[in-house]
Order: sequence, then C-alpha cells, then structure tokens
Amino acid sequence: MSAPEIAFVHGGSASHLATLQDPALAPYRLRPVYLYDFTPDDVAGADAVIVADREHPALLGKHGPALYEVVERGGVLVVFGENAAHEWLPGISWEPRPTNFWWWRTGEDHGMRLQPSDAPIWDFFSEKSMIWHHHGIFTPPQGAVPLVTVEEDGITVGATTYHDTVSTDGELFVTTMDPCFHHGAAFMSGATQLLYSTLRWVEHRVRA
Repeated sequence: MSAPEIAFVHGGSASHLATLQDPALAPYRLRPVYLYDFTPDDVAGADAVIVADREHPALLGKHGPALYEVVERGGVLVVFGENAAHEWLPGISWEPRPTNFWWWRTGEDHGMRLQPSDAPIWDFFSEKSMIWHHHGIFTPPQGAVPLVTVEEDGITVGATTYHDTVSTDGELFVTTMDPCFHHGAAFMSGATQLLYSTLRWVEHRVRA
C-alpha cells in the first residue's frame, strides 16, 4: 500500500515552518502547501488536509470551498484554531472566550470537559493532549460529536473540539486550540501531544 498523501496548509510563520521541520513528523511525509500561493489543485488529490492554526482568515475564506471539498469526496480535514473556521465551514458557529493560559498554576477551573466514549478516535487522544487552553467555543453541526466541551455555571455552552462524520462522506476534526503555534515555539507539551496525536489519527483514518 502506498503512503497516504497528507497536505499541510500553512502560512509560512516561524511556528509553522518549525513544525514542518520536526523530525518526529518526517514519517508522515507531510506535503507543505503555502496558503498564499494556494490553488484547488494543491489539495485535489490529497487523502487528508491539515490546516495549521493562526492563518490569514480572508485567504481561508476564499479557499474554504476547495478545502471543504476534501471531506465532501470522502477525505479527512483537520482545522486547527484561530482560523475563523465558522466563516468558511458550513453549519457551525463560534463565540469568543477569554483564554486562560495559567489555570494549571492558579488552580482555577478552566471549564473544559473531556467527553470520552468508546469511539475509536479516543484510542489516539489523551486528556493532556485535549485540555490545555482554547480560543473560543463552537456550536458544532447537528450530529457532530463534541470531544471537549466547555461548562459555565454548570451549563454546557459549546465545544472546543469536535469530530464530524455525518455532514459529509468524509471526516472533520475541528478545534479552537492552536497546537502548531505552541509546538513550533517549543513550549507547552500538551500542544505537542495534540499535534502528534492528530497526525497518528489522520494516518490511521486514511489507511482504514
């Protein structure tokens, strides 16, 4: 079996380039796609596409239909945080929330709640990889599965991360977390775990 084709759409930031140069990611043979030169042909043959975090929202909005086409034809699309995903992914909304970077030192309740189940996706993600901080909350499409929710005053108000296998023939993994930024900047081990875990899951899904 040939290696799956995984495209990595990035904006050329230092964190993105450092992520691409990480030797631990070499086995996945990520194909870099520079967002500023993007054409639909760049992802037309990809089995999976990962959209790195903190990219130009207007460019993502412009190229959103081509990215979404990946899942419409049965592929896997991962969208990391700070990408205004609600503006170009159909069926979702987003609300801003303050980012608590230091809850683990202050002892505050971060409000994030893991939603584990027997679904196979949970074979790949640990609590540490899924809970460190977030940049707002989504209301996912109907039928999508929240993986991490946010609770405020005892009420679930949204999700930081969700998995959608019902809206299209493919699979969507969407989060408001920004692992490439923190991994590429060489701090926050949970972010590194999320990045690595996501890649393991993506490779597993496209080989399934």
